[in-house]
Amino acid sequence: MSGLTDLPDSLTGVRHRAPTLLGSEVDYGLLPELTGFSVKLVWILGHSLLAREFGETGITPHRYSILEVIGRNPGLQQTQLAAALALTRPATTLAVDFWEERGCVERRKIVGDRRSFGVYPTAHGEQELDRLRGLVRKADAALTAGLNDAETRELDRLLKKIHR
Repeated sequence: MSGLTDLPDSLTGVRHRAPTLLGSEVDYGLLPELTGFSVKLVWILGHSLLAREFGETGITPHRYSILEVIGRNPGLQQTQLAAALALTRPATTLAVDFWEERGCVERRKIVGDRRSFGVYPTAHGEQELDRLRGLVRKADAALTAGLNDAETRELDRLLKKIHR
């Protein structure tokens, strides 16, 4: 039976982004035992995979998340969008501005409320979102390529059990 080390590593191109704990000259103390630290290292790898897929477009995981939620919830107000993604209002505004400048979203006044507006995807934004979803799925598959289907489902189940 071949070992896990015999398999190609889908993370080879991004592993340099996160510290190697095994065989390191650095004593990490309690950190390798902490779930939060492991989650942080996996987040770094996942973020790096997405950055590689997005290239030099200026699109970040944060900006993608904004467009994804707008695409699935047309008309959300920016405060609702910020709350949905646990972002600050300024960070949300900057991300919406990014997509608006690229013709992917538009702000529309909410009838009966002069101060509020909803954010809607444009036709171009829907096309861009479809394209980006393919890249995101590719990066996500690379992140879990070392796991079998059952392990991937179990990881997903356990993480959701923590963050609900």
